[in-house]
Amino acid sequence: MTEQTILVTGSTDGIGKATAHILSRQGHRVLLHGRDRKKGRGVLAELEAATGSDRLSLFIADLSVQEQVRDLAREVGEACDRLDVLVNNAGVFMPEREVAPGGIEMTFAVNFLAGFLLTHELLGLLKRSTPSRIVNVASIAHRSVGSIDWGNLPGFSSYDAYDAYAISKVGNIAFTARLARALEGTGVTANSLNPGVIDTKLLRAYIHGRDEGAPSEQGAEVVVHLAVSPDAGKVNGGYFEETRWTQPSSLVLNPKVQDRFWEMGLDLTGIGQW
Repeated sequence: MTEQTILVTGSTDGIGKATAHILSRQGHRVLLHGRDRKKGRGVLAELEAATGSDRLSLFIADLSVQEQVRDLAREVGEACDRLDVLVNNAGVFMPEREVAPGGIEMTFAVNFLAGFLLTHELLGLLKRSTPSRIVNVASIAHRSVGSIDWGNLPGFSSYDAYDAYAISKVGNIAFTARLARALEGTGVTANSLNPGVIDTKLLRAYIHGRDEGAPSEQGAEVVVHLAVSPDAGKVNGGYFEETRWTQPSSLVLNPKVQDRFWEMGLDLTGIGQW
């Protein structure tokens, strides 16, 4: 397999770490991302020892802070002359409401806005590296959302932890679909996926520490498939769940919902236009 340069956000734990492990063993140049430098260095050393790869790099950024998201994109651009795949994997589940800079609820800031902004900031590099891919990790939780109280976003003053998480995943898939339309003909594709119910810190935060869910490696296999398989490279705007391309919820398929998340992303990040 031809070596590719792949950025995996949230790759110091869970599905992201397992994804980085698989990709490194395949011989790709993998750009790790984490929030904590000490932990990140430990994971970097662990993966180098486990895979024998000398093509791993570490980048540190708190994705709840938009300036750090921009710094991450700049640092990647300075370190790499190409980016073949961007995997927006990083995510949180917040049992209690917390607020990121700008008054944006933390789940929404990390799970939706960070990927939106990072994708925008790296799009020039991705276009110079075509054919290239954007892979957004979503969740089956999006199917639980029947409607959205737009007035409650982005601060979620009326807060329910699961609803906030599920809505952020609606945003992931809606953004991916809207982005794919914008990318037609550029050589860059955008797809989203549900990795399954996986035993991660995020799941344990939701189920209060109980040991449930499949191993991280099982979810990572889905991410890797969308990131590097030849078949997945032919798809743009797709949603992958349970080993196949399928349709997300009818809410996510609504062009008005897709456009609403798109415009919200532009407004809250100050991009203005794409």
